[in-house]
Amino acid sequence: MSIRYRALIPAFVLAVVVLSVSAAFADPCLTVYPTGDTVYHYDINEYFVVGPGDPLYDPAYDRGGYVLIDSNSMEVDESIYQAPNLVGFTPSTDGQEGFFFEGYEFDLVIDGFNHDPITYENIILVIEPYPNSCPPQVTIDGNPVVGNTYNLGSLVVSTPTANGHNYSDTMIVHVTWAQCAEMEFWAYDDENYNGVKDGGECFSAFSHDTTVPTGDRASMGMIKARFSSPK
Repeated sequence: MSIRYRALIPAFVLAVVVLSVSAAFADPCLTVYPTGDTVYHYDINEYFVVGPGDPLYDPAYDRGGYVLIDSNSMEVDESIYQAPNLVGFTPSTDGQEGFFFEGYEFDLVIDGFNHDPITYENIILVIEPYPNSCPPQVTIDGNPVVGNTYNLGSLVVSTPTANGHNYSDTMIVHVTWAQCAEMEFWAYDDENYNGVKDGGECFSAFSHDTTVPTGDRASMGMIKARFSSPK
């Protein structure tokens, strides 16, 4: 018996044209994920999951009993599957899509996954605390982070992936943070060196410290639930 979670996506030609024009001027995103266990929270307007018995189900991509499918291509989005310890998927309920995991000290992967070889010249790692008023203490490879960005330099992507369809090279940084309940990490290539992400949103990694109270925005139970796989 197959299991699907799927959303209907209306197609508007004008919207497609606008998005295409915007993409031409967008700073490229990189995929960011932890080396440890993580659950991917997906946008139901962009993805759905299938289980055994569904024609789109491929056991090679099964994580926690499901395979994640891109609603537009009707194929697996291999950039998401780059995370080595991806353990499952769950629909996003709060507008935050990305890799969710627990911990305040971990290795974070910045993956230049792309369909073709590419060089990223000016990679910026963006760090956003929760709650927003929280003054986080963050270090990257032992270096204190001032502000909410950290320059990672360049990355040449030229190594074919295992199936030969794409390319992927990575950099790994050691991250520690304190004083907040949750931190979001995402990365982009600031091609015009203006310090601003031009274009759409990037895949994010969300780290939660279960030892820190969440404050009045959400209970600890609600936060923990966000990091769980579907039952």
